[in-house]
Amino acid sequence: MKRLVIEKLCLMTIFIVFYLIIEMVTFRWLRFGFLPDVFFVDIFIALIISSMALLFKSHRISVIYLSSLIFLFLLISFTNQTMNLELNGEIFTLSHFHFLGEATHVFLIEFIHIDTLLVLISIGLMYGLTVYIVKKLFFQTYLYHKHYYKQALTLFVSIILAFTMIVNTGLSGFKDFGRISNINLFKRETIEAYGLIGFYYKDVDIMFFNQGNHISDREELDSQLEYHSLNDYADADLDIPYTNLFRDKNVITIMVESGQSFAINEFLTPNLYDLTNQGLYFPNHYSENKTNVSEIIGILGSYPSEGILINQYQYDFRYSLPKMLSERGYQTAYFHENLGSFYHRENIIPSLGFDEVYMHEELFPDEDIYGWGGDYTLDSRTMDRMFDFMFTKDQPFYYFWSSLVSHGPYNSNYPSDRGDNNMKKFRDLGYFSLIDLAESRGDWVNLMADSEDERDPGRFRFYQATMMDFDVALGKLMDKLEEKNLIDDTIILLYGDHNLYYHQMHLRLNGVEEGEIHYPDMYKTMFMIYNPILTNAYVSNHQTTSTRVEKFVSPYDIVPTFYQLLGIPHYKNFVLGQSVFSEESSVFYSHKISSFFNQEFFSYNNYSIFYPEDILVNEDLDALNFIEKTRKFSEDLVWLDQWVALMKNKK
Repeated sequence: MKRLVIEKLCLMTIFIVFYLIIEMVTFRWLRFGFLPDVFFVDIFIALIISSMALLFKSHRISVIYLSSLIFLFLLISFTNQTMNLELNGEIFTLSHFHFLGEATHVFLIEFIHIDTLLVLISIGLMYGLTVYIVKKLFFQTYLYHKHYYKQALTLFVSIILAFTMIVNTGLSGFKDFGRISNINLFKRETIEAYGLIGFYYKDVDIMFFNQGNHISDREELDSQLEYHSLNDYADADLDIPYTNLFRDKNVITIMVESGQSFAINEFLTPNLYDLTNQGLYFPNHYSENKTNVSEIIGILGSYPSEGILINQYQYDFRYSLPKMLSERGYQTAYFHENLGSFYHRENIIPSLGFDEVYMHEELFPDEDIYGWGGDYTLDSRTMDRMFDFMFTKDQPFYYFWSSLVSHGPYNSNYPSDRGDNNMKKFRDLGYFSLIDLAESRGDWVNLMADSEDERDPGRFRFYQATMMDFDVALGKLMDKLEEKNLIDDTIILLYGDHNLYYHQMHLRLNGVEEGEIHYPDMYKTMFMIYNPILTNAYVSNHQTTSTRVEKFVSPYDIVPTFYQLLGIPHYKNFVLGQSVFSEESSVFYSHKISSFFNQEFFSYNNYSIFYPEDILVNEDLDALNFIEKTRKFSEDLVWLDQWVALMKNKK
């Protein structure tokens, strides 16, 4: 009987060895160390999970169980490498299953890396071959196992008790692991510290057993609300104070899909060019999140680290910008040419406080939805349809529009029910001819002309054409505002949700190697605010003729900026940035790659700097200031998570 238990231990050992091989390969792909920092947590949980094989007397069932686990970790490794490369450093968690449909829509066959697949298939085959050889050469045939479960259960229970005792009593690594209440805040650091099994063990523990949520009571959270009154803005000494400058005036926010400033061109995108020169242009705007997250940050001023699971919970967004404006008599409307079910916007957007929501079903109800291969509805056409719902009421308005046409892929024909991508439309509209003319005159440069990927020059031309169509839409909007004499009474803010990541173009544009995500300049996107009165105020206050503002800004700064300009007091707890007119600058936290950065520093946590290398935080005042801001941001985000967890209700 003892021999049978030993054979089970042999199967468990083979599993652990091959699990570690998978982990080391994954760590290499993710640019981590050789093994987890707290290795004993990783190996102990691997031992516990593999010890479940002791509960099966049959070797066959034990092999099936352990092989299923190996297959699972091979799949996790493949998923993480694919997301790391194609989604720029994102780590897979169970929460991604909530958006499985969205991932299926945007997935392209080119996302699959054959070399990754071959490596993992080889590991799987080697595992199967090793188990087969060991069983064949060393295992015996047993006809009767009278006392097997007595020995096996004793060993299994001993392992479980040992793990429980160590976690609850002991070693610092296990103690810290037991205290983890949120794996989403610093995903990359957590997986590097505790390994694949440790990370996903915690993911399951928190998601299904709610062991991570240490929620304060409502009274305690209410006592921590920090009110920001209009007197808190230090601009009384300015020639033209920004605070309350646009009380009861109109607001239009436009999130530009993959909008980066190198697409702004005097000849090809004249409206964007005018806004950067006649409005306030912020060249140091950084953003790196999925579109829906960047969108909500631009509306709320924050985003909970666990996400917004609107299909499971009802949320309380009483302090959102659209809700507060609606209470002040504004028409609040959201526009996006996509299905309402995509990212659950049909439920999320109304919960944020918008009274009117216009998606594909309202904008183009008689048309099939586009495919995700690039045959998107042109933004210029969408704007024409939006006019049917805009400026219809005699009251101030707050409009939020998420553009679409520049989403990507670029310059590739992935057929859908509506046909090929927009290549022919751009050609018929004369966009490519204008690009060629501008290039021949030296007015436009193809930034990817010398790319190592021969398809990149065409992709970049296609991207430029998409931004030209967006510019046409913007021009129509500006003309409509002029026509209705609303220019002076309307603040227009444009920002990009993320960089040009499709086809990994952001890597080649920035000279960065595959898998490297720690260079902040990769994440620059466009940001500008336009209003003639505001421009005049800035020029007067700063005694300058330049409207280029070099300050570091991010989407977190949008809502507090509006609060200042509109003269709306609010609670600081729900906005994690600063007004762009504040002397204080913010840092950016990416939910996607769970990291902090500004234009100088990059960190995977809130206590050390990853890039640039060899920065001694305590000896560099700028670095120390950056770390202090990341710590404050982390504390504020944890508070926000507690508020959201306490205030949400199960559906």
